[in-house]
Amino acid sequence: MALVLVLLVIAVLALLGVAGTRSAQTELQMGGKDMLGRQALSAAEAGINHAYSLINANTANRPNAPSACSTCWGFDSELGSGGTGGALASLGTTATLGSTSYRFRNFGSGTADGYYVQAVDNFDEQSGANNPATDRDVRISLVSRGRVGGAERVVTALVTGTSLFPYGIFSKTTITMSGGSFTDSFDSRDGAYSAGTASSHGNVRANGNISLTGGATTVKGDATSSGTVTAAQLPPYGVTGTATNGAPPLTLPSVPACGPPYSSGAGITLGSGQTYVSSTGVLTMQGGPTTTLAGGTYCFSAITLGGGSVLSVSSAVNIYVTGEAKLSGGSIANTTLNASNLKLFSSLNAPTDTNGVVVSGGTSTYMSVYAPDTVVTVSGTSDFYGSLIGYKVVPSGGSKIHFDQASASVLGTGVALSAWHEVRN
Repeated sequence: MALVLVLLVIAVLALLGVAGTRSAQTELQMGGKDMLGRQALSAAEAGINHAYSLINANTANRPNAPSACSTCWGFDSELGSGGTGGALASLGTTATLGSTSYRFRNFGSGTADGYYVQAVDNFDEQSGANNPATDRDVRISLVSRGRVGGAERVVTALVTGTSLFPYGIFSKTTITMSGGSFTDSFDSRDGAYSAGTASSHGNVRANGNISLTGGATTVKGDATSSGTVTAAQLPPYGVTGTATNGAPPLTLPSVPACGPPYSSGAGITLGSGQTYVSSTGVLTMQGGPTTTLAGGTYCFSAITLGGGSVLSVSSAVNIYVTGEAKLSGGSIANTTLNASNLKLFSSLNAPTDTNGVVVSGGTSTYMSVYAPDTVVTVSGTSDFYGSLIGYKVVPSGGSKIHFDQASASVLGTGVALSAWHEVRN
């Protein structure tokens, strides 16, 4: 009898031992999976931080750009190649999970261990279907998949850029509109400007006062001033949106001087009688013929357009100028009809120089002007399509400023990371 009891006890202890062993193995497996999951989450977070640091570094020197292109200023380049282009190109190799492209950075013991990152467009079209390769609101999401030992965790975050041309008109001091001048807006990516479809987002902003004089002078949008907005016009004129007084002033980066040395002359096709001296950087166009700039970036010390001459571009061009840019005596022909494809950057620090940047409108004057340290004057009664940034901005003589919202996708300095969260099935 005693032997039977002993055998029963041994059997029970054996069963308990087996159960304990299995429980310990289960606990170890669960602990191992949890550890791998945590490592995968850390990998996904590392992917977000890596991608963000690359994008942030890519905007650090704006508005000093190395080249001109239709996509290299905003997040379009990151959205290219299935969300693996632009600044993300140096993150790692290209990998495909399912049918989706990622940039993959390997670490750990497994060949598939690491993080997989891609950029994703938000639905930012005003109408119609979303275009996943076009960023219209300087906002994209980053998706990072961390994989370690078969475990996967997914993290997303929102990257928001700062537009270099956020308004139809921005002035570090005052904006004075007169003689029936007005602003409205459109988006050249949806087609050429049409008065019938133009929107009321021709917003203006000034670190000083905003003054509207003349019965038909109108801001078809919001007017935001760090001082006061003065507009005595009766509806439908004046400020059609919200007039804001006492807003905090905005700080804009200056433009670094591009030269000397100045552009060599490559890409510049001069019309008969036109001159460009590469040693001095002076471009002079007089007498009527057309001068053409091929796509690219140019550095001039001064530009004079007069006598009915035409400055023509048919692809993306950046013009940097260290002195005066007098473009009112002829016309600008940007045949792309997209203001973000012709950008003029002035490093001239002359707050009282009324010839700092002078432009006149026309049917093809699609351009964005960034001159935060000098005066920008729009002369004549023609139409200007784009954005004007200046130390002081003076639209005079009934000028019509049509803010091209394509300009708003041109990124300025720095980006912000927000809306971080883990995606759980």
